[in-house]
Amino acid sequence: MTIKPNDLIFYFIVLTFFALPTGTAPPLIAIGLAALIWLVSGKIAHIKKIIMQPWFYPVIPFLVLPWIGLLYSQNTDLGMDYALKTKYWLVIFITAGFAFDEEKVFILLKWFWAGLLMGAFLALIQVMGIVTPIQQEYLGFGIVHTLLCMYLITGILTASFYFKNTGSWNGRFVFLFLILAFLFHLAVLRGRTGYLIFGIISPFVANNLMYKFSRKIKIAVAVILVCFLLLSPIVKEEVKGTFVKLNEQKENILKGEYVVELSRFFMVRESVRIIMAHPFMGIGTGSITEPTKARGHLVTHPHNNFLYMGASYGILGIAACFWLFWKMFKTSWRLRNTALGYFVFSACIVLFLGGMFDTQILNTGTLLFLSLTYGLLNHLRNPVV
Repeated sequence: MTIKPNDLIFYFIVLTFFALPTGTAPPLIAIGLAALIWLVSGKIAHIKKIIMQPWFYPVIPFLVLPWIGLLYSQNTDLGMDYALKTKYWLVIFITAGFAFDEEKVFILLKWFWAGLLMGAFLALIQVMGIVTPIQQEYLGFGIVHTLLCMYLITGILTASFYFKNTGSWNGRFVFLFLILAFLFHLAVLRGRTGYLIFGIISPFVANNLMYKFSRKIKIAVAVILVCFLLLSPIVKEEVKGTFVKLNEQKENILKGEYVVELSRFFMVRESVRIIMAHPFMGIGTGSITEPTKARGHLVTHPHNNFLYMGASYGILGIAACFWLFWKMFKTSWRLRNTALGYFVFSACIVLFLGGMFDTQILNTGTLLFLSLTYGLLNHLRNPVV
């Protein structure tokens, strides 16, 4: 049996999603192979049609601004590293140019859930002491909390969508099991950002789980889900520790001093100061290191998509970030009743919120995840090219 190029591309896209929760190298290898077949098979010829689509326009600033900002960068070494990350945006052409239907989306999500479930099982046996964590306090495959939380919450949202839309009780049991498994993994991670984002999106999950019930019941279930997360000793410790540190260091934070355990306040303050001083052009790609170093603390990025874009490229950078997520949200929201639409919507809302607490457009994993899912907008608005 001859395997067609389209099939191979799809297999490697699926493998990429499966490998996302395992680290950085595996998904990059998988999507690299998909890109190679995409090039060899001649699908690169469809780029022009994709670029001309209105949904693609918000991507252009992310391809261009890093290179323009490099021209006036104060740190060209780091600036070049950041500018080279634009190559991950090109993954959009692969998912945009491949034919996706509801069946293929379900296959893709099954493998994505499988990767998350493997990580959750590994975290379980690590918690039980059967296996030593790959990295101390990084339960599962050992990847950074901020990345893994994004995948887990997206997994919870998409599993809840299928729970709502399946007609089989056996199927609902499986999806409920997935939700609880991913929630367990979230609860044993020391990822405060993940706790907060889950709290925000919990009404969406509750709405899908209790789709036949009243609004009061849905609100109650949303509260129960958050309480379930708060039952975790690790979550309790992290939340309590955060409030204790805030109380102890509030005077230093208000003075704008650098506090190691709460360094993001310093990052936010410095980024806002840079934006106010350079509102139109920013200070260039990778340049945040210089003014922060002058104040005694080296900061490579502010752990916030919008502050990074504003400090680097000014108002245009901030506008570009909001434009991208608004286009992704607006397009997917209209088709949220479809599996593809809800998947893109889930990734959009999770990555948008996550971008408030981490510079995800610089993190390889989340940038790759964003590019892969953003390319799916082509199938929500137009026929496949």
